[in-house]
Amino acid sequence: MLPAVHTPLIRLANLFPERPVFAKCEFLAPSGCFKIHAAVHLLRHLSREGRTSRVVAPSMGNTALGLAVGARAFGFSLVGVVPESISRAKDEKLQALGVELIKVAGGGSELLRTATQLARDRGAYFVHPHLDPLWTDGYRVIAEQVLEALPDCRSLVFPVGGGGLLMGLTEYVLRQRAPVKLLGCEAYNYPTYARFDHTRSATVADGLVLDEPHPAVRERIDAAGVAIHMVSDADICAAMAELYTKHALVVEPSSAVTVAFVKAHQHELEEPVAVILTGGNIAREDFDRLIARA
Repeated sequence: MLPAVHTPLIRLANLFPERPVFAKCEFLAPSGCFKIHAAVHLLRHLSREGRTSRVVAPSMGNTALGLAVGARAFGFSLVGVVPESISRAKDEKLQALGVELIKVAGGGSELLRTATQLARDRGAYFVHPHLDPLWTDGYRVIAEQVLEALPDCRSLVFPVGGGGLLMGLTEYVLRQRAPVKLLGCEAYNYPTYARFDHTRSATVADGLVLDEPHPAVRERIDAAGVAIHMVSDADICAAMAELYTKHALVVEPSSAVTVAFVKAHQHELEEPVAVILTGGNIAREDFDRLIARA
C-alpha cells in the first residue's frame, strides 16, 4: 500500500517578489504527477470491494503513470491506451513500470472510445479519468492540502484538460464552501471548455488536449463559477524557462500554463494565489528545446 501523498507548497518569491504566489508541487509526487492521488483513491476502493484487479485507462501519459505506480502498490495490472504521439519520457517510464501500452491514432476522444471497448472485452475496470467519481474524488485532497498550508488562499489556479482535476477541486470547494476562487487554464492553441472562435492547432501542452468537451464538466464549470482562461504556447514556454532559471523547477508545459496565466494577470487576482504544478514528466531534450523558444 502507498502512504498518503503530501506534496509541498512553496512560495515563488523569485518569480513574484512582490506578490504572495505559491506553487503546489505535484510534480514531486510518486509518478511525477498529481494523478497518484486519484489512483490511490480508486485502487483502495476497488481493493476494499474485492473487485477486478485489472484496470484499463485512456491516457495522454500522466494518468497511466499515476495508475502504474498505484497498481504496483495495490497488486493490480494496468493497460494504458495512449496516443501514438506520446512523449518519449512518458513512454519509457510506462514501459519500465510494466504497463501494457495500446497506442492509437487520434486524440482524447478516441482514447476514451478505445479504452472503453477494451475494458469490456477483457472484463477489466474502465477508468474514466474525467468523469469517474472514484477517480476524480481523489483530487479533493489537493485542494484540502493547499488550504491547510495556506488557509487564506483566495485564488487557486489549475490546468484544465479533460476536466478530472476540475471535478475533484470543485467537489471539495463546493462541499466545504471554501472562500477561494477557482481559475482554470487551457492552451490557446487547443482549448476545450473556454469559449473560442479560432481554429485549434497543435500545442506544446499536449497533456491538456481533448477533442470533445464533456457536458457534465461544462455543467460543473457553470455551477461552481469556474473561470476558464486560455494561455499561448509562447507564454507557456516562457513560464517553463522562468520556473527553471529562478526556482530550479523542471515542469512540463501542462503545468507551466498556470504560472504563465498568473504572470499575465497577477494584478487582477485576489491574493494569496496558489498554482498547481501538476507534472514534470518531460524528457530533458524536450525541456531544453521548449525553454529555448522563450
